[in-house]
Amino acid sequence: MTDGAGTERAQAALIRAFLDARDSGDTGLIERAALSLPTGQRFGEHPGLIPALLHEAYSAAAAPPSRCRLAAALARAWVYGGHAERAVVFADEALSLASVQDDPRLLADALDAALLARWGPDGFGERLSLAARLDDTAAHLADPELRLSAHLWRLTTAWECLDVVAVQRQLRALDALADETGSARIAFFAASRRAMHALVTADLATADELIARVGEIGSGAAEPDLEAVTHSLAAARARRAGDLATLRHEAPQFAEYGASQGMPAVSVQGAVLWLEAGQPAPALDLLHQLAGGGLDTVARDVDFLLTTVSLVHVAAALHGGDGLTADILADGVRLLEPYAGRAVLDSGAVVFHGVVDDYLFRACRALGQPAAHWRDHAASCYRRIGAAWWLRRLSEPGHLAAGTPRAVIHLRRDAAGSGWVAGFDGATFALPDLKGLNYLRHLLGRPGADVAALDLAAVAAGHGGQTVTESGGGELLDAQALAAYKQRLRDIDAELDEARSWADEGRAARLAVERDALLDEVRAAAGLGGRHRRFGSADERARIAVRKAIAAALARIGQHDAALARLLRDGVRTGAACRFEPDPTRPVTWVLEAGPAPHESA
Repeated sequence: MTDGAGTERAQAALIRAFLDARDSGDTGLIERAALSLPTGQRFGEHPGLIPALLHEAYSAAAAPPSRCRLAAALARAWVYGGHAERAVVFADEALSLASVQDDPRLLADALDAALLARWGPDGFGERLSLAARLDDTAAHLADPELRLSAHLWRLTTAWECLDVVAVQRQLRALDALADETGSARIAFFAASRRAMHALVTADLATADELIARVGEIGSGAAEPDLEAVTHSLAAARARRAGDLATLRHEAPQFAEYGASQGMPAVSVQGAVLWLEAGQPAPALDLLHQLAGGGLDTVARDVDFLLTTVSLVHVAAALHGGDGLTADILADGVRLLEPYAGRAVLDSGAVVFHGVVDDYLFRACRALGQPAAHWRDHAASCYRRIGAAWWLRRLSEPGHLAAGTPRAVIHLRRDAAGSGWVAGFDGATFALPDLKGLNYLRHLLGRPGADVAALDLAAVAAGHGGQTVTESGGGELLDAQALAAYKQRLRDIDAELDEARSWADEGRAARLAVERDALLDEVRAAAGLGGRHRRFGSADERARIAVRKAIAAALARIGQHDAALARLLRDGVRTGAACRFEPDPTRPVTWVLEAGPAPHESA
């Protein structure tokens, strides 16, 4: 993105025109000059003198129509300048004044300002109503700018609620308005929104033609937001095509421009593009810069959803159990859930960034929480609007950005050999010598392989553990173990009800398998009348001993690092044969020895 020298010159010329009008003392000329000031603004950049000069004219205006127009322009200037909270009072005054004037043009202008002032995450219902009212008002006007405004707002709200029929109707309306008026500016908006639709539906050939047309028309029309629009479309196109060269070209420009203008929504797009380009290190650096204080610091303005989902996207892809990404993901789930079913657009509604449910799926999956229902909801949304590229990415549950780094996790003996070192690289902690840690390390070193419980039990011999022998006898299930089995069966029944209510078939299937296995254990252990059977098998004693030792070790790890304990619980299976099954969506390099050769698991 360039410095927009041409736009800055145009804005300076508008300011000079206002100052000249003020010097003349002609109130009509002052009003006209003041109303032209916002036309030179670029969305999101600091507005400079424009609001102050507009407020001067607004304060001096006495006639209600003049005051209405200037209040609407002032609201528009504050929104474009990144201060929507200052715009509301002026937009409300404009709408109040316009509502009692018999002037549809005045009302349409005020409605546009009211929509801008309410372009945040929580005003969608009000925006729908205002956009419909603006559409009704502008339908009887010949003014092309007001009709353009009405079509753009109806198009934006249609995208937000994924109303594909309304999207198509408004795209046709923009094309017709451009043809009817011959306006280069209207043609710019029509082509850019058509390009967005082509990118959503993965029609890259059409998108390429339209993006080129947007650049040509925008240059001729001196559109202030030309650079922002063309860069946004180019980056979106590069993501769809997997164009690494363009992604690596655009990523630093987004990051630097966002930083220079104080626009986190633009900066975080740089992180997303770095990630897609297979460069996770700069993406992680930006994540630390932008989300170090948590997601509750994200302003609840027009860019709230875009900023939040983008941070969640990067955190989910780079999550290795560290505190920062875990906190971002947990915050993201909490903040995004109220907006499930909504589309995410950039501030100019130029690029579609998926649906909120997609990012809830990514966050929950990374955290090890139930996620299938979010995936299914997102897939339904994408099918409805024909978002083929988004649907394809969603159907790859193991999808990770190219170059996603592996988490480095230690589970090894300490240098003295008397205890253990565990935890993520850079955040390790000490543990005492536990049999279960020996069992875990042995399984981690043999991912995907079954290891008999009796063989695993022997691993602890000589390391503070005990071998299991044939001698002795006892009850196959003692009272404590049987009570634990019964409690787990009750928990599983409750979780099954929840999974079925969410239509989470994958989770329900896993729970059903676990329930059947537990019932088999109880049946195998019970004799006639429910009497506990007695064992005489080293295999059975080993199975119980290994299970209890691993559970104790995981509980101790969880006291220090809940994310690591969860990662291990998700992958380790115990029984007569034990197994570690790594999760391909959470790649790990395991450091199991004090030496330099770590073991990797996908």
